[in-house]
Amino acid sequence: MGAVIERDPLRLAWKTSPARHLAGFGLLALAGLLIVMGFDLVRAVVDRATGGPEAWNAPAAFLRLALTPPASLWPEPLVLFPGFSLSPQAFALASVAGILLVPVLIGLILIGIEALAVGIGLRMLTRAQAAAVDAIIKVPSASREEFDMVAALASRGLARENGVLGSSLLVPVKLGGMIGLACTYVFVMDWHLGAALALVIAAGAVVSARRSILRFDAATARNREGEEAGDVFQELEQRIPALRAHGTAPFERDRVRAALLQSHRPVMGYEYRLALAEAGSAAVLMIAPLAVLALGAWFAQERPLSAGTVAACVLAAALAAYGTREVVQWHRLVLRARALLIDLGKSLAPLKLRAAVKGKASLPESGALVAEGVSAYDPASGARVAAVNLTLAFPSHVALVGDGDAGPRLLAALMSGQLPPSIGRLSYGGVDLSAADPVERSQRIAFAGSAVLIEGSLRDNLLYGCTAPASERDHRLSEAIAVAGLDRLTHARGLSGTIDPGREPKLAEALVEARRMVQAALAAEGLDRFVDPFSATRYNRYATIGENLLFGKPIGDAFQEERLSGHPFVRAILEANELTKPLARMGLSIATSMIEIFSDIPDGSPLFDRFSFFSAADRPYFQDLVDRKNEQRRSDQTARDQERLIGLALRYNESRHRLGLLEEGLEERILVARADFARMLPLSLKSSIEFYDEARFCAAASIQDNLLFGRIAADQAGALEAVQEVTRRVLTQRGLDSEVSRIGLDTPIDPQGDDLTLTEAAAVDLVRCLVRRPSILVVQRALDGLPGPAADRLVMNLRRALVGRGLILVTPEISPAMDQPPFDAVIRFERGEPVVDRRTRPLAALRA
Repeated sequence: MGAVIERDPLRLAWKTSPARHLAGFGLLALAGLLIVMGFDLVRAVVDRATGGPEAWNAPAAFLRLALTPPASLWPEPLVLFPGFSLSPQAFALASVAGILLVPVLIGLILIGIEALAVGIGLRMLTRAQAAAVDAIIKVPSASREEFDMVAALASRGLARENGVLGSSLLVPVKLGGMIGLACTYVFVMDWHLGAALALVIAAGAVVSARRSILRFDAATARNREGEEAGDVFQELEQRIPALRAHGTAPFERDRVRAALLQSHRPVMGYEYRLALAEAGSAAVLMIAPLAVLALGAWFAQERPLSAGTVAACVLAAALAAYGTREVVQWHRLVLRARALLIDLGKSLAPLKLRAAVKGKASLPESGALVAEGVSAYDPASGARVAAVNLTLAFPSHVALVGDGDAGPRLLAALMSGQLPPSIGRLSYGGVDLSAADPVERSQRIAFAGSAVLIEGSLRDNLLYGCTAPASERDHRLSEAIAVAGLDRLTHARGLSGTIDPGREPKLAEALVEARRMVQAALAAEGLDRFVDPFSATRYNRYATIGENLLFGKPIGDAFQEERLSGHPFVRAILEANELTKPLARMGLSIATSMIEIFSDIPDGSPLFDRFSFFSAADRPYFQDLVDRKNEQRRSDQTARDQERLIGLALRYNESRHRLGLLEEGLEERILVARADFARMLPLSLKSSIEFYDEARFCAAASIQDNLLFGRIAADQAGALEAVQEVTRRVLTQRGLDSEVSRIGLDTPIDPQGDDLTLTEAAAVDLVRCLVRRPSILVVQRALDGLPGPAADRLVMNLRRALVGRGLILVTPEISPAMDQPPFDAVIRFERGEPVVDRRTRPLAALRA
């Protein structure tokens, strides 16, 4: 779009889509022809209707077009189109049908024009927003205010004005053509009527324009009045203590009233003038057809003006008056759109200028990273470095240590080009980093800092920014996952994922077969006590009451946990097995215990959200419910109370919550209800649940539940790790481990990061960098939160993977394991100043 976005909506519209505009102009020309035909049909029909009984029997040509110039200039009419010779009956039928058909055809043409305008608007929106996106992406650095301004204008502003932008050229041509065509038709019919219409239309345009200006001025005055009134009330608020101390309420009341009236006087003036302009505009535009009618009737006494001619001219005058009013209003909308484009252009101009001046240089594969008098400040962390002078030859491995991590983090951001230095110069291979192309810089010098997750799968997040060929991506990804230590995460997410047996029947069969091997392996190693298997005749101690009742996985919303207690079929099963009251009593006990346990925990605490049976928003309701039950007060919401209490009981898991509320007799009654649920389930609800079957793969359940066909004993230490180790070993033996990891990579990621720990999110960002295979990897936060052995293992993996390439590592301290072989350079921060400790290391030792 050039250096600066086009400021004029009309020129921008034409440049965006000339072909669509030419098509629109063609349709408008066709609509104009239909309008002229409609005028002439009205003239002919009215002439015949007012000409007496013999008028319809007179011979005439249908759709004959002719001009009648003044007799002094040309004595004979100028026939433009001779028309079609029709019988009187056929002419009458064709004329009436044509009058009715013309508006329909014009409406269809306008639909086509609107479709073109929508397409033009979409292209203009896309083009303008693309210009904004390119400016934001390409500019080396932009302040928060600049970004917010451009983002607001390119999003909400352009979306608001998109309809005007798309029609910015077609609508003026349509309205202007309609006005010009109507006036021309009247002028051709009789130049006296045409001149009168032109004068009235010109006066109407002036008055309508004045009305539009007054509307804007009145709106501005109202805004100013609101600001002044706000200041008056703010001053009154400041005077409240003095008012109460000195009893000056009458004085303040009169003062505020006078100030408010004074601020309203300008608004009143504009509103009076606007009312006059509104009335004048309406009157002048209504006068247009009436003036043509009156003059036509007057001139009919002296010149041969037929009733049909006058009627057609009146219709044309009304159309011209309507177009005049619309074109003035449209002009105001176009001015608003132009103001938006001007603001957007002014906001983009400095960004585009910086992007044009910088971001063009190419970085070499290797070279020296040189800082010359570099000082910088990070407003986000408050860290600052000053007068940094250093030279680091790459490829090499460098550690940034000390100063509470603030200094090392800032220097790492500077070295990777994430932050520009306030003063000084930072170069790599002789090329100023601030002048490097941002995309190429990120490929050469990768920065693993704070992870920003995107909507999509784990694979999408890990490959974000990777431009490698598709054939290499899987290999690079598996290597990077192993280096970053994310293989356990991908495997665990795979176990929690699901597959569709219809799409992958062989994998489903293989998992069912692996289930038997996992059970056998657990039993052989004496670990089967860590898994409580699913059995139709046994209560699973590590599942909730609701899960034990269903003995399957819900599909859809019908039997979801939050809706289970209110489902009519479930309530019928509970009632038939006399479980309604026991579960309601259990729910009351749970509510009472939760209120007592969390009485001192604030609503926003993560402890409350994680361990309580109900949300913070529901706490007042359950508090009131418990109070009412304790006082034995009846309530008009008894049925709702019972449903909510049963809902709490259905979420109860004795092994996890340990409130001692589940008795053996109640377990047996739940098993009976389970059998009734499966036996009596209506045909219409069978698709809402998939029951557990040891011989089949349950598509609604997770891979782990299918492999174990049971639940891990959550109350036994080491159970999860031991069971998962056996499961992974069996999967590896069966060649299914890679399939589970694939499923894990395809699981969706929460963009807010709620399903990942901070260390896992940091590892995701590290993998993003590794798959690009950069010349230098800057690791800023990947070690945060890792215990010592895990941090040592990650650093050793990184140093082995980056042999022959550069590594800049931010770490609070260097452990002996990390420093084998020694780093090439260690930069320690002492009182904010970097001190370089240069070392040497043999590459052969690292390769070993």
